[in-house]
Amino acid sequence: MLMDVEALRAENRALKARICNLEQALQRVQNVKPPFSLSLDYFAVLHETSLAVMNSLNLDEALEVIVTHAALLARTNDGFIDLLTPDGTALEMKIGIGAYAVHQGTLNIGEGISGRVFQTGEPMIVKDYRNWEGRIRSVDVSSIGTIVVVPLKLRTATIGVLGISYDESHRDVPASMVDLLTRFAELAAIAIDNARLYTTVQEELAERRRIEVELRESEQQLRHLYAVTRRQAQELHLIGRVRESIARAIELSELFRTVVETIASTFGYALVSLYLRDGDDLVMQHQVGYPSWLERIPIGKGVMSRTLLSGKPVLVADVRSDPDFIGALDDIVSEVCVLLRKKDRIVGVLNVESNNGVVLTEDDLRLMVELAEDVNVAIERAWLYEQLRHYIKQIDALYDTMSDITGNLNRDVVLRAIVERMITLLRAKSGLIALYEPDQKHLRIHYSVGMDRDYAGICVGLGEGAIGAVAQTRQPLVVYDYERWEGRSPLFDSMPPSHVLAVPLIAGDELIGALSVGDPNLGRAFTNDDTRLLGMFAQQATIAIKNARLFADVQNLAITDPLTGMYNRRFFFTVAAREYEHARRYRRNLAVLLADIDNFKQINDRYGHIVGDHVLKAVSNLFRRELRSIDVLARYGGEEFVMLFPETDCSGVGQIVERLRTRLLLEAIVTEHGNIRITISFGAVVMTHTNAKDIETLIAYADQALLHAKRQGKDRLAMWCNTCQSANTCRYVSPESPTNDMTIVPLSEGPTA
Repeated sequence: MLMDVEALRAENRALKARICNLEQALQRVQNVKPPFSLSLDYFAVLHETSLAVMNSLNLDEALEVIVTHAALLARTNDGFIDLLTPDGTALEMKIGIGAYAVHQGTLNIGEGISGRVFQTGEPMIVKDYRNWEGRIRSVDVSSIGTIVVVPLKLRTATIGVLGISYDESHRDVPASMVDLLTRFAELAAIAIDNARLYTTVQEELAERRRIEVELRESEQQLRHLYAVTRRQAQELHLIGRVRESIARAIELSELFRTVVETIASTFGYALVSLYLRDGDDLVMQHQVGYPSWLERIPIGKGVMSRTLLSGKPVLVADVRSDPDFIGALDDIVSEVCVLLRKKDRIVGVLNVESNNGVVLTEDDLRLMVELAEDVNVAIERAWLYEQLRHYIKQIDALYDTMSDITGNLNRDVVLRAIVERMITLLRAKSGLIALYEPDQKHLRIHYSVGMDRDYAGICVGLGEGAIGAVAQTRQPLVVYDYERWEGRSPLFDSMPPSHVLAVPLIAGDELIGALSVGDPNLGRAFTNDDTRLLGMFAQQATIAIKNARLFADVQNLAITDPLTGMYNRRFFFTVAAREYEHARRYRRNLAVLLADIDNFKQINDRYGHIVGDHVLKAVSNLFRRELRSIDVLARYGGEEFVMLFPETDCSGVGQIVERLRTRLLLEAIVTEHGNIRITISFGAVVMTHTNAKDIETLIAYADQALLHAKRQGKDRLAMWCNTCQSANTCRYVSPESPTNDMTIVPLSEGPTA
C-alpha cells in the first residue's frame, strides 16, 4: 500500500509538470488577452488556480477549488460542476456556487446546456438563457443571463462539464475566455481523476487496516483463551496437591495406583483391584496382593460384571456360595465390589477380596461405598485434567500454527502451510485444501500431502466426496472408512482405506473452500474434539486466505490497467528499465514497439465509449495471444499500447507486426452494433549496445516512429534502426504480404521534443 501512495505522489508530480507546460503554452499563445480590462494579472491567477487544483486530493475540496477559481478567472460569482454518474446514464451536479448553490439533482445526457455539452464534447455559450428554448424548465433561471459551459475531458473521455454564468443577458464573452476555460477544464479533469485515484487508494488502505485490526483482535482472543485455559489447569493442579492421599493423584494412572495402594495399606485389605470398562470388557488398571490376576474380564462373567450391569454395589460374604464368582486365587473368602462413575455414567468397578479366613461385612461394604464417592470425584478431576492438558496442547499447537500461517501473504505459501500445519495439528497422515470457484461452481484442489498421488489441479463438484459434501452443507463431516462410504468420489478410488475428517472454509456467507485430513489407521477415529479443533483452525485459515487474496488484489491493482488487464504504464517503465540495463550490459538486442489504433476517436464518436472500451479489450486480448511469454505488453495511454521485445532485431519486429496486422485483417471485432474492423499504426526502435542512453530515450524513438507511420497514411510500421544503412537492408517483406509497409527512419535524426 505504501507503494501505491508513492505512485500517487509521482503522478501528482507529473500533474504539476503538465500544468507548468500548459501555462507556458498559454503564455506563448499570440493575440490572447484577458477577456476584461482588469488590473488583475490574468496568468498569475491561472498559475495560482493551477496550484490550488493540483494540491487538492480530496474530491469535494478539489471540486470546490475548481469551480471557485473558474468563476474567479471569468470574473463572476456563479459557477457549477456536473459529473457523470457512476452508471454512466446521467449528469449529477456535484457543486455549485453563487446562483447554483441551492441547485442539486441530476439531468439526462443531452438535456439542458450541460447535457448537450457533455454529449457533443464541445464548449457552448447561451447569450440569453432565460429565454433559451433548451433551458431546464424546473430550475429558477431568474439569476442566469449569459452562461458558458465547457466539457471536462480526461484524455478521450468526457467525465462532466464546468459552467459559469453572468446575471446579465447578452454578456460579451470573448473567444479567448472560452478557450481559457476549456484549457482550465483540461487541468480540472486531471485533478478530479487524481482526487478519485487518491480516494480509491485511501479506501484500500482503510480496508487493509480494518483487516489487520480483525487479525489482531483474533490473535488477542486466542491469547486470552490460551491464558484462561492454562490458568484453569494450574489452579486444578494446585488443588490436587493439597488433597490427602488419593486426592494428590492428578493423572489417571497415578490415581488408580494411589487408590488401590492407599486402600490396601490404610484398611489392611489383602487383595484390592480396580477395573475400567473398555467396550465389552473390564480391563485391569492396578492391583495389590495378587500373584496372578485376570487382565481382562468379559462383561457378563463374574461378580464385577454383575455389579456393573445391575448398577448396585455387591457384598459376597462367602464366594463359594455365589455361582458368578471367578477366583484368581483358591483361598478367597469374601468379595466387595462397588461402582466407579464419571458423572452419571458407570466407567468401572473397585473390588476388594479377602483370604486366610477373613470375612468381609456390611461395614466393609459401607466403607467402600463412601470411598468410591471420593474416588469418583478424583476420577472426574483427573479426567478433566487430562482433557485440559490435551486442550492446552491443542491451543498451543493452534497458536503456533496460526502465527506461522498469518505471517505470510503469498497465497501459495499460505495454502501449503495450512495443509502441512493441519496434518500436524490433527496427527493425521494426509490432507488437502480446495478453494471454491464460484464461476464454475466447483472446488479446485490446490495442495495435497501424504496421498497416493498429487491431486493439485483436480476439480470436485459440490456434493461430491467429503470436501464436496461439506462445501454444499457447510457443516463438518467425519467419514469412517472412506473406501466403504457410499458418498465417496471416484476421483479418490486409488486411496487406501482411511478415516476422513472434512470441514468447510466459510467467511460470513461466502464459501471459500474446504479442508480434509485422512488417516489410514482404522483403529484411530476422529473425535468431536478433533472436529472442534479443525473447525477453529479453519476459521483462522479462512482469514489467512482472505488476507492473502486481498494482498494479491492490491498488488495486482498497483501494476495493471483496470480496463484491459494489461500492465499499466508505471509498471511497464519499471520492467522496461530493468530489461534495458540487461540488454546494454550484455550487448543484446532490445526492441520497443508502440501501437496506436487508427481513427479510434471516430469509433467512440460513432458507437460510444462502451464500444470503444470493447475494442480496446479485444485488441489487448489479440496482442496477448500473439506475443511471446518473455515479451512485455502494457497500455501506454488512451488507445496506445507499448511492447518490449528482448532478443529481437529489426526483422523480428517486422515479423511480429506483420502477424498482428494479419490477425487484425482476419478477425473483425464483434459488437452490438455489428462487426468493426480496425487498423493499427506501429512505431518501433531496435537498440543495440550503442543505441540510446536510457529506456525513456528509446521509447521516444518509438514514439517518433509511430508519428511518422501516422503521417505516412496509418496502418503501417515505421522503425528506427541504427544497425541498418538504408531502408533496403532492413525492409521486412512478408510472403503473405509482399507490399508490407515499413519505413526505416535513420536513427541519427534522433527523436524530436
